[in-house]
This record gives sequence, structure tokens and C-alpha cells, in this order.
Amino acid sequence: MFDIIIKSGEIIDGAGKDFYISDIGIKDGIIEKIGDLNGDQAEKVINANGKSITPGFIDMHSHGDETLLIYPKMESKIMQGITTIVGGQCGISPAPIDKYWPFKYYEIDILDEIEPYVYSAGDMFLLENIKDKLKEAYNLDVDWKTFGDFLNKVEEKGISANYVPLVGHGQIRAQVMGKDYKRFATDEEIEKMKEYIKEAMESGAYGMSVGLDYVPGAYSSFEELLEVSKELKKYEGIYAAHWRKTGLRVGTPKKQKKIDGIIETLEIGKQLDIQVQLSHLTSGFEVFPSKNDFMMKSAAKATLQVIDEYLKDGVKVAFDVIPNIVGGIIIVPNLSAVFSPWIKQSGSLNQFINNLKALDYREQLIDIINSGKYYHINPVVLPDWDEFVTIIESTNKNYINKTMSEIAKINKKSSVEMIFDLLIEDPQAKIYAITQNMNMEIVKEFLRHPQATLCTDTFAFDIKGTWNSADENSGFFPAPNTYCAMIKYIKELGMERIEDTIRKATGKAAEVLGFTDRGLIMEGYKADILVIDMENLETNENYIESRVFPEGIEYVLVNGKVVIDKGKHTGKLAGKVIRKKGNVNNFV
Repeated sequence: MFDIIIKSGEIIDGAGKDFYISDIGIKDGIIEKIGDLNGDQAEKVINANGKSITPGFIDMHSHGDETLLIYPKMESKIMQGITTIVGGQCGISPAPIDKYWPFKYYEIDILDEIEPYVYSAGDMFLLENIKDKLKEAYNLDVDWKTFGDFLNKVEEKGISANYVPLVGHGQIRAQVMGKDYKRFATDEEIEKMKEYIKEAMESGAYGMSVGLDYVPGAYSSFEELLEVSKELKKYEGIYAAHWRKTGLRVGTPKKQKKIDGIIETLEIGKQLDIQVQLSHLTSGFEVFPSKNDFMMKSAAKATLQVIDEYLKDGVKVAFDVIPNIVGGIIIVPNLSAVFSPWIKQSGSLNQFINNLKALDYREQLIDIINSGKYYHINPVVLPDWDEFVTIIESTNKNYINKTMSEIAKINKKSSVEMIFDLLIEDPQAKIYAITQNMNMEIVKEFLRHPQATLCTDTFAFDIKGTWNSADENSGFFPAPNTYCAMIKYIKELGMERIEDTIRKATGKAAEVLGFTDRGLIMEGYKADILVIDMENLETNENYIESRVFPEGIEYVLVNGKVVIDKGKHTGKLAGKVIRKKGNVNNFV
């Protein structure tokens, strides 16, 4: 007697083998038998005839751990077939936390009440100053201190998907250095960081992440990163790096040689002989003009060539890729919201629009933007920024699906002037903005590499999330990959064989993580399983209202429990905190 039998599905096993049609018998959370189960009984039978059966998807770079305690059902992950997330990324994790709360982004709506700001939210807060507001806004009790405390709390509350924890170097650096972080760490401070890392690793962390474009990690020296990572080696932990590529995203940051950020990460892997994971890989080389597809693709190939050279030298390196070109975490579809500091100063969107009609006010804004003082539209950082902003909704139908550069040329004006004219004409105009000079050719090139895995780079949300998207001062929405990254990958960016497409999101990621009992459809493995209607699989991707679930993921099993049944969340909290046990070589 099985708990569940999945009947007559096309099994894509996650290992890259040709699909085959068979039944799967599940008992006590384990795939007990694969074969003809016509004579067997089960408490629940799922008819998968004409459907695909795959392992659950693994999100290799997620910020879902930050919101697990707010959204334990993890709808945005589970509804797109993600059964395991790797959290604690970009140097920020929920723990350890003694005194300081580094900016995490999901809580941005409350930060102005903690420390008022106009241009940029604060980057670090005393825990005692933000704790009550976190409780009021999100019903989040920050009552843990150590990494182990946090993992225990997650296990006590329960979650719908599995969680592989990384500890954040930036989170640790914040506790050790506080607001005095704009410098290199002392030897004594580095030793304190290593103590935090030791506690995290002994509590079950799989490794450590760094966020080298963010506070406080951006101020770390290579020597600091190398020294603290020696603690990882003792436990054969992973070093996951948001490598140096943009610099701090305020005003005009110091120009980075992006490929040097990748090489820095690879050198840590080489010098310490530890496994490294390059987070949400983008090109290591600048291309200008940026809209040359051939050159963009060539830059991607040159980036991979550097990685391949280290692989040939025996460095254990893999990377993850976001399957879109608008980045992770957040989108701002309202063109007006790009100018949120000035809306805030004006008191309302309507008053800001009126102010734009004043020549002296407009000239002042143009000077600020053209001088590179405002990061979000910065011709100094990105001279052809206007080619990466497209109007997708406007009362002026002639502008729809045109870039700001094209619209400006039609009207014989500068792009900055044209934005202001467009806002006066239509304050509710909507945009599609590409980040970091990416295009889909680069994404495809990266995904074809044998060491590529998939990621969302997003929080775990319900259908709403934490942001007040109707706020005219911000208008933040979750990036569409919050809800449909894996579906977009399968439908638009997959390999020639569906078996290879599925492997990258399942078996390959499991291999990188060192799983020996999860990530494949195989007898004896944990029953993290999807039943997918490939013919009716839809992303429902939307860049104006992104909070939409995909279609076609009919069933999701996590540890043998049905979490999605006929496309609906059952409410079951079947996920596990997957703690690293002992010194396991993760890299194959």
C-alpha cells in the first residue's frame, strides 16, 4: 500500500536521460518504486496520463529565507514548481543578528518611518529601532540571535518548500562592525566574523554568501574575504558570490572592472580549494554601444572563457542564471516612480507633474541627472540608458513599444527632456526596463554552459507581497520571476532536449549542492515531484501587474506530501530545512 501513486506519466528524471512512461509509488516521503503499479493500491492516485513528471525545481539563488516566517506557504515559489530554495544570498541572511539589521529590501515600505530619507533608504538600522515596526507591519517577531536559532524557528513554524541555508557575510560583518563599516576589517574583527561562520556551519549552513555591491560587504578587501572563507574550508562549505560589478548603487559609483569581480571569486576558490558559486551571472565585460547583439554575445562568451580556464585548473565553480533581463527582486513599472524622491518632495504626483512644467525646476532636475548624481537614471554610468527603457503603456499610442531613445529622436529632444514631456502628457505611463546591459542572447549563452543552474533572485511571497504597489511614491512590484521564472525558462530558454532543460533546474543543481537523495526521479530519493501539463504551461508573465501565478503546474509534491493539488495550494507545510551534515564534497 503506497501513500501516493502517480500513474502513466512521462518521466523526465532530472539526470538527462530520455523520458519514459511509467508509474511512481511513494511511501513515507520516498520514491519507493518506479514501474507498472496497476495491481497496487494507494491512499491517493494522481492520473498523469499525457503529463510530464519531473523532479521539483531548485532555485539556486533565492532571498526567500528572508520572508519564510511571513509567508511560510511560499506560494510564489511553490506555484511555479520550486520545491527547494537556496537562501541567504548576496551576503544577507536572517541570522545571526545581535544588534544591527542590514537593509533587506522587502521591508522598504517601513524604513522611512524608522529613518526618514528622500533619495535612498538607510542601509543599516539598530535592531531595537526597527523590531516593533517589523512586528506591526509583517507580524514578524525577531526573537532569534544565532543562525541555529533561526533555523530552529523556521522548523517550528513550518514551510511549504525545502530551504538550503547559507549564512551572509554582510549580515555577519554588520554585527561585528556596526555602522563603522566603511573600511577594511581589523584582524580582531575578522576573527569575530569567523566565530559567527563557525556557529552557522555547525548549525547546518551549506556555506556563506557575499554581496560585494552592497553595504557592508562592498567595503571588504580580498584579504578579508579570503581569511573568513578559510572557515568554510573546514566544513567543505560553498562560497556563493554576488561579485563586484556595479559598485554601491548610489549616485555614480566607482567604475568596476566587472571581470575582476568574477576573477576575485574564482581566485578564492582556487587558493582555498573550496567550491564557489557565481550568483546571477551577467557579462564580465562592458559593451558600448550596448545594443549590439553580436558584441553582447561575444562578451558573454569571453566571460565564460575566463570561467572555463579556472575549471581546467581544477577550480570547483558553477553559476546560476536569472531567466530574464530585468533583474531580480523588484520592478518599477510606473515611469513616474523613477522620480520618487521628487514626488516625495513635491507632496504628490500631481504636484510633481505641475512642477515639471516650470522651466527652472526642470533644468535643475536635468542637471542632477546629467551630472550622474542620481543612480537610477545615470548617463555617466550608462550613456545609452535610454535604449534600455521601453514604454509599454501610454495614452499616446505612438510611443508604445518604443524606447526612450527612439521617442526622443522622433521629437528631436534629449531623452531626459522627453521623459518629462511624456510624464506631463501621461503621468501613468508604464515602462519595461532592462538591467545591467543584458539581453536574451546573453542569457541563452550562459544557460547552455554545462555549469549553469537556474535562479529567481526573489523573495517568497503570496500573491501580494510586502510592498504597497499602489503607493505613487514608489510603485514597487515583485519582479515577474518571483512568480514565473522557471516556467519562462522551460518555455523560452530551454535546451534542444526537454530532458536537458529539466536537468539544469533539477539534477544539475542537486549535483552542485551535493544532494544524494533529492533532485532526481529515482527509487530511494525524496519525493519532491512535479506533474506538469506541458501543452498548457503558461508563464502569465506581466510587467505591469506582475503578481500573477503561472499555469500548468498541476501537482507539486514536497517530501511526498501534496502541496499543490490540481493547481491549488493545499496549505501543507511539507518543506524541510536541509541542514548540511558533516564534510561532504559537493562538487562532481
